[in-house]
Amino acid sequence: MDDLFLKAFEAAQKGKSYAFATIIESTLKGTPRKTGAKMIVFEDGSMSGSIGGGRNERNAHLECIKAIKTQKPTTVTYKFDERPGNSICGGKIRVFIEPFAGKRHFVICGAGHIALPLSAFAKMLNYKVSIIDNRPEFANKKRFPHVDEIYVGEHVEILKRIKPTKEFYIIIVTQGYENDFNCLQAALRSKASYIGFISSKVKKIKFIRRLREKNFPEKLIKKINAPMGLKIGAQTPEEISIAIMAEIVALNNNALEGSLKFNYQY
Repeated sequence: MDDLFLKAFEAAQKGKSYAFATIIESTLKGTPRKTGAKMIVFEDGSMSGSIGGGRNERNAHLECIKAIKTQKPTTVTYKFDERPGNSICGGKIRVFIEPFAGKRHFVICGAGHIALPLSAFAKMLNYKVSIIDNRPEFANKKRFPHVDEIYVGEHVEILKRIKPTKEFYIIIVTQGYENDFNCLQAALRSKASYIGFISSKVKKIKFIRRLREKNFPEKLIKKINAPMGLKIGAQTPEEISIAIMAEIVALNNNALEGSLKFNYQY
């Protein structure tokens, strides 16, 4: 049992998602494992531990993979009856499937006036935070002592190198119009779950038009959050940062379905 928790800890440290399957109820007879038996399943499908093997364990494995994707826990019941591939012992178990998400990774492209408070708020909410900027006088530990990683160089090349996964949130607030657009293209080619940029209405229209000219699929364009942040009348960098974080919290809590501000008629 301790080995399973150690594996879970190691996965969490690496930012990987996983799910536990735990027998929470079993009949006294007719089941190979009893209440408390566990197995852990990782996002790549590998597993450790056992809740009894056979068809029921395979089904629980599939439920774990599903739960990792949806991040929704569930309880399932399995019978050991006379179906092909099952034990004929006649017992029954109830299994609790509990998913755990890898640590969310906040990547801020740009180290300017919004990046500073935004990175601080992200750390308060327990995100791993990385800063990318091509200006060493901005992207440094003296300015950002609280973040986890600082990358100095071309934004697009660094985004390609770090290969964002679904645990990533990419925030684009660079110092230049073309930098923003290039970062947006790179972000859309990644698996990041949230992609947003600071934008006026005109800028958003132009960016969407250019993406379509480059044949970006509409399903990718719909991932964009622009302008970022809930409409709270934010003016200062700190207020804008609060608006952005509030939108992300709402999205994570399923309070919003995509970006309600986005008009796809552009």
